[in-house]
Amino acid sequence: MRITRDLLHKFAQQTVTARLRSEPDIYAAYLVGSLVEEDPLLGGTTDIDLVLVHKYQAPTKRECAAVTPDISLDIYHKVREAYTDHRAFRQDPLMGYPLTHYNIILHDNEHWLEFIQSSVNAEFHRPDNVLARVRKFSTAARENWFSLLQAPPESHEMWLDHCLDILSLGANSVAGLIGPPLTTRRFLMTLKDRVETLGVSKVLAGFYGILGYNEEQNENLKDWSKAFEEDLSYVSKKADAPVHLKPSRHSYYVSGIQALLNSDSPGQALWPLLRTWLDIQLVLDADTPNKETWENCLSILELTQDRAAEKCAALDAYLDSLEIVIESWENAYGS
Repeated sequence: MRITRDLLHKFAQQTVTARLRSEPDIYAAYLVGSLVEEDPLLGGTTDIDLVLVHKYQAPTKRECAAVTPDISLDIYHKVREAYTDHRAFRQDPLMGYPLTHYNIILHDNEHWLEFIQSSVNAEFHRPDNVLARVRKFSTAARENWFSLLQAPPESHEMWLDHCLDILSLGANSVAGLIGPPLTTRRFLMTLKDRVETLGVSKVLAGFYGILGYNEEQNENLKDWSKAFEEDLSYVSKKADAPVHLKPSRHSYYVSGIQALLNSDSPGQALWPLLRTWLDIQLVLDADTPNKETWENCLSILELTQDRAAEKCAALDAYLDSLEIVIESWENAYGS
């Protein structure tokens, strides 16, 4: 089956129409994520990110389901009350950016969402609003770094989870100067484009440096991806697996990572591979089938427990360098 934007929109609209019959309190529905961009496909796979706004109560926060083996639905449930202070979305990167796109509305009672969109779009790209959005990321990154330093988590996987969160928040603080938050699969691909546009390619080099990546590890990446795929299959069959690791998301991750590995920049596969593989390790009480390969991966990347102090120091310096980039942007465009 040939996957096109029109076909994906059709699937999305059919989903909303069906949900309106079974969930009559749905007040609005709109698209977010890759489908609102020019090319939603990576490795021949994609997901349809959909927000359902309920009038009174949301049945769950998030659910995922397969449409076809190569297309999955990622549905976020929200309540109308969460949109009351919609002007604040101008300074909210997660809620605000999706609403700056038009042609995303699939259902809208009394043009309620259209009005909110107009409000959010007004002065969304004004420098003070841009800075407020990136400061949410940079402030959270620094606060999390202090927390990691003062109260280290009990397990090494939890420590690594905090480290990757800090690194992600930091990268988003700079990437947010010219665009929406980075997504997992295209994280390093988009970060590269953003920092090159800003003229601060050192941000990407620093990111790779903390991850411990160099081009000599490209062959390792192929072995790690095979082990990751086996572990993903293993955990996705567990009844208590997190929503984003369910079988419906299997092809989304695996095919996307393979596409990056086969590209001119295979290192861009490291982030979705490492981030999602760590999620697998965090949710299981027992070892995964490829626990040994996972630990070898961390050893090669120098993300082991004995390097924790060194990595914390590197994160500190990295966050300082990102703050300088943001301050330079503010000096140039903030007034």
